[in-house]
Amino acid sequence: MNLRHLEAFRAVMVSGSVTQAAQSLNLSQPAVSKMLADLEHQLGFQLFLRSRGSALTVTPEADAFFYEVERSFSGIAALKRVAEDIRNMATGTLRIAALPALAVSFLPRVIAAFRETHPGVTIQLQTRSSSTVRQWMANQQFDIGLATPARELPGIRMERFLRCPGACVLPAGHRLAAKDVIRPADLEGEPFISLALEDGVRHRIDRIFEDAGVHREMVIETQYAMTICALVMQGVGCSILNPVTAADYAERGLTVRDFAPEVHFEYMLFTPMLRPMSQVAAAFIAMLEAHRDAMFGAEAG
Repeated sequence: MNLRHLEAFRAVMVSGSVTQAAQSLNLSQPAVSKMLADLEHQLGFQLFLRSRGSALTVTPEADAFFYEVERSFSGIAALKRVAEDIRNMATGTLRIAALPALAVSFLPRVIAAFRETHPGVTIQLQTRSSSTVRQWMANQQFDIGLATPARELPGIRMERFLRCPGACVLPAGHRLAAKDVIRPADLEGEPFISLALEDGVRHRIDRIFEDAGVHREMVIETQYAMTICALVMQGVGCSILNPVTAADYAERGLTVRDFAPEVHFEYMLFTPMLRPMSQVAAAFIAMLEAHRDAMFGAEAG
C-alpha cells in the first residue's frame, strides 16, 4: 500500500466515479482501476462492487476505511502547512541574548522591522551582562548572542559584529556643547561618570587621559551605559560612551559630540557551534547587519 493507491481510492470515493477520479489525478482510467485492484488485494477485502453498465457500489468496508484515510490525509495536509510555514519563516521561535548597550536601543528597532516581515515568529530577548551572554551561548541556550569580545570559548562561533568610536556625552547646555569634537584637555577638572572597572573600554579611556596628563573628577562608576546617560541628563557629569546608546538618548535631549582621539567600542556576534543555524536566525542576523550598516556604515562590521 502506498500513497498513490490511497489517493486513487480517495478520489473515487469523493467523485463517485473511476473516470472522474482518473481525470482529477491526471491518470488513465485503467491505471486507476489497477490501483484500486492492487489496494483491495493488499487490504484483503473488497472496496467496490462492480457490475457492467452500473456505477460502483461502495462496500461498508470501504466506508470504514475511507474514514481513516480522510483522517490521514487531513494529517498530511497539516504537515504540508507546517512545512510551508517553516519554509516561509511564518512560524518558529528565535532566542536572543544581548548586553544592554545593544538590547535597549538597537535591538528593539531590528526586532520591530523583523516582525513586519515575519509576524508569526516568536522572539525571546534576554538582557544580561556580556559574561552571562557568553556563558549562555556556550551552553547552547540561545540562537544569537551579542556581547563584548572575549577569548575563544568552546561550543560557540564568534565574529565581530560592530566596532565604532565612542562619543562624549554632556548635559544639555554644557559649556562644551558648542564644540564639534571634544578632546581630553577639554574635560580637565570636569565631573566624570565612568564605566565600571570590569569594562574593557574603561581602561582604554583611562589611558587616554593619563597619556594627556588630564585630571577628571571621577564622581560615579557604574556598569551600564543607559544608567550613565540618565545621570548625565540629570547634570551629574559627562562621560564617554558607545555611540549606540548615546544616539538613543540624544533623541531625548542628551548632548552628544565626537571624541578624539578615538576610543573604540567593539561588540561580537555569538552563535552556537554544536547545532545548525535555523533559517529564522540566519534571516535575523542578515537584518541585524543591514541595520548596523545603515546606522554606522559597512566598515563598522
